[in-house]
Amino acid sequence: MADRELRRMHRAELIEIIYALKQSEDQLKAQNAALTAQLQDRQLRLEKAGSIAQAALELNNVFAAAQAAADDYLHSVQANLADTDAAAANTLSQARSEAKRILEQAQADADSLKAQTRQECSAMVEQAEQEVQQHWQTFDRKANALLDQYRSADSQPSEET
Repeated sequence: MADRELRRMHRAELIEIIYALKQSEDQLKAQNAALTAQLQDRQLRLEKAGSIAQAALELNNVFAAAQAAADDYLHSVQANLADTDAAAANTLSQARSEAKRILEQAQADADSLKAQTRQECSAMVEQAEQEVQQHWQTFDRKANALLDQYRSADSQPSEET
């Protein structure tokens, strides 16, 4: 537009043109900001593309370290398992030895009780035999005395005859 045309316009028309230009400027600024952001994003991507290879190498190192740590942990667990198995075997062996000792002690106690019981039974049988012998002797004396009385009563003349 020429200066003459602008001078002939009314104030409202000029304000509309200024308003439209301001909106266009704002749109262009927004578009410029978006394009600047895209450009920065692409630059970051290009920078990262170089560093992605570096990151991949670093990740490989991280994975290798993690694998080594996992292997160490596995070896540690296996060693602990072997120690636990050895301790369990030792405990089992001790328990078996203790059980054997207890059984032997119980057998010895049982044998001792058997022997003591046999002695007591023998003593009781001997005492019973002695008592039987004494009773037999007492019975034999009384029976002989009774027989002697019977014989002596039989050999006396009877008064009735």
